[in-house]
Amino acid sequence: MGSCNKSSSTPDTEEGNWVKRGQFDGPARAGAVSFVINDTAYVGTGINKNATGNYVDENGNLLLQNGYLKDFWKLSMPPVSTGNDQTGYTWTQVEELPGTFRAYAVGFNIGNTGYVGTGISSDGINFLRDFYAFDGKVWTAKANFPGSARAYAVGFGLGSKGYITTGFDGANTVKDNFSYDPASNSWSPAQSISGDKRRGASSFVYKNKAYLFCGYSSSSYLNDMWVLDSTTLKWTQLRNITNTSSDSYDDDYSDIYRQNASTFVIDGYGYLTAGDQGGTLISKTWRYDFANDVWLRRTALERTQRTGAVGFTVRNRGFVGTGVYGSSSYLEDFQEFMPNQTYEAND
Repeated sequence: MGSCNKSSSTPDTEEGNWVKRGQFDGPARAGAVSFVINDTAYVGTGINKNATGNYVDENGNLLLQNGYLKDFWKLSMPPVSTGNDQTGYTWTQVEELPGTFRAYAVGFNIGNTGYVGTGISSDGINFLRDFYAFDGKVWTAKANFPGSARAYAVGFGLGSKGYITTGFDGANTVKDNFSYDPASNSWSPAQSISGDKRRGASSFVYKNKAYLFCGYSSSSYLNDMWVLDSTTLKWTQLRNITNTSSDSYDDDYSDIYRQNASTFVIDGYGYLTAGDQGGTLISKTWRYDFANDVWLRRTALERTQRTGAVGFTVRNRGFVGTGVYGSSSYLEDFQEFMPNQTYEAND
């Protein structure tokens, strides 16, 4: 089993430092969702197969069923980074998600509204396509996602619309793409990537473009990367994430591709960490340069390796938390990545 202590080994690179930001106040979990509205991060749903007991809200409503969760929490934190000081990072419970308990759903924001939909239900068999909006206080049911019910999809807000694409529907991996218009509460088919169908893919959103990459097809881990422009609404393929050139920059790119990873954006760079590949957990962190379509290794995620964790950006600061180590060690810690610090083994 992994330890929640900071790793004593030196990472492959010492560029950047991971700093503890306390524990999530809800039950430990994997397969949760997150979104950010009004400079506040929200985290909820997910699975913890070890969780038992009568977990209810203040009105007696169940928040846990068969290890699947529907609770939601918001993060309060200092307005600027506090270095290695953990003081001031607290979680407060908010109204739970309506509908059924679920894990591996999607969460994203369009403007100052958060959205959650799809996922796998608490029976572990049925997949979902219901969809909800959250204004910071109240959830509202919205038009169901029109594609097949699924989990392990990718969801993101881009411009004035939201998108849900790829995933696994219980029988097949898929890659169809649909856009949601909050003004009309309606869905429309959107262009899909030209690459393989996949589940557990990752994404960034930066400067009116969405980036989708990696994930697992029916037989292999994928190394392609695509960008969707909010103006043209067409996907364009970027460099494959593999060693295809005679230059040295991509020699270690095989460390990048994975499924169920965590992402965030800081100072115009995308960051990828955690996840798994072929049954092996991955803690290696990579920075993506949007301007030059190049990846650079950064300090690996410290403390416990994990997959199915959440990642988000608040006020240009990147966080990763929760997830699962092995098959049953569910996690509740959160860490912030400090890109301009040097790795410190003892913080």
